[in-house]
Amino acid sequence: MDTEFGSSTRAVRAPDPRLRPLMYRDLYGFDLRRAGFSSWLEPPRPAVTLMIDLEGSIRADGERLPSAWVGGLGEAYTVLGRPLADLAGQCVALEDALGPGGRELADRLREEPDWDARFDVLERFLIGRVAVGPAPTPAVAWADRRLREAGGNVRIAELAAELGCSRRYLTARFSAEVGLGPKAVARQVRFADVRERLARAPKRLAEIAAAAGYYDQAHLNRDFRELAGVTPTEFVARLIPGGGVVGDGL
Repeated sequence: MDTEFGSSTRAVRAPDPRLRPLMYRDLYGFDLRRAGFSSWLEPPRPAVTLMIDLEGSIRADGERLPSAWVGGLGEAYTVLGRPLADLAGQCVALEDALGPGGRELADRLREEPDWDARFDVLERFLIGRVAVGPAPTPAVAWADRRLREAGGNVRIAELAAELGCSRRYLTARFSAEVGLGPKAVARQVRFADVRERLARAPKRLAEIAAAAGYYDQAHLNRDFRELAGVTPTEFVARLIPGGGVVGDGL
């Protein structure tokens, strides 16, 4: 996905400890009023993205996105309280995913004067959802954690055997609660691992590919083209400090 926005200075805060097990990164806020870059490349991540646009200017692949939306997959079953397969590959308006509370959240964030206040509102909302949301199936929670700890490099049949369940059962529950089957999630976890490694050492592509479990350069190239829409070399050329992937400058 190529996502465009007006500009980019950012506020960052570590989430409340009660939310940390459910989140793969810190809370981020982008100030669209300052000069920065006009677009960034956002390949799929093994997580759900929640985006609330305070100014109504974000587009993806040329199409305007809802002002508040969730998309992708991840450990958000407890927060959303619904099968994440409904969200796979989509950007869903927040009010459609969370009901009236989603719309009210977006409105409240727009009323707050600064990022600290906005992050406080967002954390209180998420903590409230977690308190009443459904717990994931233990087998799914364990398999998801195992996949992430292994960087995506574990066979699904091995996971099922360790759990003492069938591969069909594990795939069905994973698809319902995580949004994709375990094999697809493993692929995204491995790709995310490569992205993080490249952000730290962009000139060590071949070494990073091998360490992340890719068979060869062709295997890595295929994942980049299918998941990021660019070659590994093009991806590295667009890297910016902090691990983001910039597009066109203003």
